[in-house]
Amino acid sequence: MLIRPVLSSSLGQAARSSLRSKAPAVRQYATEAGKPSGGSNLPLVLALGGVAGLGAWYSLGGFDDPKKAKNKVQEKGQEAVDQAKAAVSGGALNKDQFVEFTLKEIKPYNHDSATLVFELPDGKKPGMNVASAVVVKAVGEGLKDDKGKDVIRPYTPITSPETEGHMDFLVKKYPGGLMTTHMHSMKPGDKLGIKGPIAKFPYKANEFESIGLIAGGSGITPMWQVMQAIASNPEDKTQVTLIYTNKSEKDILLREQFDQLAKTDKRFTVVYGLDKLPKGFNGFEGYVTPELITKHLPKPEQAGKAKIFVCGPPPQVEAISGGKGPKGSQGELKGLLAQMGYTPEQVYKF
Repeated sequence: MLIRPVLSSSLGQAARSSLRSKAPAVRQYATEAGKPSGGSNLPLVLALGGVAGLGAWYSLGGFDDPKKAKNKVQEKGQEAVDQAKAAVSGGALNKDQFVEFTLKEIKPYNHDSATLVFELPDGKKPGMNVASAVVVKAVGEGLKDDKGKDVIRPYTPITSPETEGHMDFLVKKYPGGLMTTHMHSMKPGDKLGIKGPIAKFPYKANEFESIGLIAGGSGITPMWQVMQAIASNPEDKTQVTLIYTNKSEKDILLREQFDQLAKTDKRFTVVYGLDKLPKGFNGFEGYVTPELITKHLPKPEQAGKAKIFVCGPPPQVEAISGGKGPKGSQGELKGLLAQMGYTPEQVYKF
């Protein structure tokens, strides 16, 4: 969302003059983050966020000397840079209101899932960070629940935040699922209301030595978002193990991508689990157990060097980590991970 700063006339004039003189540097910074110029950071931050940029500039040192300001930027870390880049990127999404996007194409994936491709205007990126999600609702009077309220559901795109011109959702149709049924009934040219991004876990390269991902069914999509970010960054040395459970082999989503990563990138290990194993299938049968977690995932003793992410059907999440708390909070850590000695700081529930 573009925020128009309200400045006094003198400060506004100075800011505009500074921005004009620094325009090339700003464009370079937006595409090559992490190369500070060593001079004053006021024009840069003004360009990257208007009023929000002023607040960021002040918190990062204001009129401090450049060396001190640079140190403060480094202390703030990548999160501040990501926020500034998001402010200037002019992403297609709006976190404060639903925007209608046009369905460009629907591509069947398997017996109950399909990829819905939504067009982003003017070749824009969505304006998301890793990890984040969106919420969707039908346009107009659209879709209501039994209380007459709009049906609103969260989704994570399977396209990366860097994808330009379109945003794709891999949607599994659930029996009785109001939104999944609606989305599967859409035709090219139809519109869907989408709002976001909704910030989740702010992933940073090399923050952890290793991460474990435990996913079930369509709960795989936020895990894929994180995995794409790591795979696309050769400087990220994080070791990743995915445990992904489904009813049957044909239910495995994004399998081609996971198998390719595991085959070509030594940072990734993928472990599949099914309710019943077919002959010749490489994986485990049944539920995620303490033995599986001990064998494949980072250990609790790794403390701050390890992180476990969980996303899946509510019964699975409850058994592994305990469900989320009120209003999307993380809630109490329970289940297998708590019993095995993991701490709340080591676990994140999408």
